[in-house]
Amino acid sequence: MWVVGRHWGRRERALLWGVLVATWDAAWGQLRYSVPEEVPKGSFVGDVAKDLGLQLPTLQDRGVRVIDRGRTQYFALHGKTGHLVTAERIDREQLCTTVQQCVLRCEVIVEGEMQIYEIEVEITDINDNAPSFKEVVLEEKISEVTAPGSRFPLAGAHDPDSGSNSVQSYELSGDKHFSLAVQTGPGGDQRPELVLAKALDREEAAFHELVLRASDGGEPARTGTARIRVVVLDANDNAPVFSQAEYTVRVPEDVPVGSTLVMVTATDADEGLNGHVEYSLKKITEIASQIFQLDSQTGAITLVRSLDFEDGDTYEVE
Repeated sequence: MWVVGRHWGRRERALLWGVLVATWDAAWGQLRYSVPEEVPKGSFVGDVAKDLGLQLPTLQDRGVRVIDRGRTQYFALHGKTGHLVTAERIDREQLCTTVQQCVLRCEVIVEGEMQIYEIEVEITDINDNAPSFKEVVLEEKISEVTAPGSRFPLAGAHDPDSGSNSVQSYELSGDKHFSLAVQTGPGGDQRPELVLAKALDREEAAFHELVLRASDGGEPARTGTARIRVVVLDANDNAPVFSQAEYTVRVPEDVPVGSTLVMVTATDADEGLNGHVEYSLKKITEIASQIFQLDSQTGAITLVRSLDFEDGDTYEVE
């Protein structure tokens, strides 16, 4: 059987103090216990009867009750054993989101002895949460001319557990072009950074797929992963290449004006504007410029004036 005090409001407690302050002896900070979070309801916290010197046969006769300070009654007194036990499941991360040490307080009122004892219960952390990333897919855009050794900060993982049960390490896998560095922040938090270990070449690989794994220090350790997709941005690091180093064309002198004599083609491995090819004549004689015309977009060389073998039998352009 458990002896659980009803939830007293601030007004009731203030009234109780006003009535009893002159006659009751308040023994503050007398008892301190600890219990792991998430233990089942009814789990042992501490032997209140023994620690307060209360005799079990008269425990109920003395009107011993437990009053929690918060809205929820987390603890109760077992009437037969005098043990303080949990009355509800306790989630440390839910109760103490902003503090490192999670302490709940309750009061034991011994009406028969006219005394009030304060009990402090520290809720210790268990490794009940795994590290997790806010985004499970991270994207990094890196130019292919970026120098090896360059670093790119990555979003870290979050673990609501504390101490060694929080995030302790990171690991990167998936590609030889990248490695991982971890910096320690002012508060001791781990901050992962992506390091370019080997020069990139978009024409060789436009994307790189990596996996970032975060681990906590629990036993066994819990892990969380995020996928990193590196998009390699193009740089104008390739020159156009012709399909042939030299084009030789033989035509009769009576070929009609407007005829396409040859189509030169070149390609550029870069993408977008960096890969767009336009054609122009670098070297041509004055006479040849009046006979031949080059289309800058298609590479087609057409005849714009009639040929005359007696005026010239060979023309060379670049």
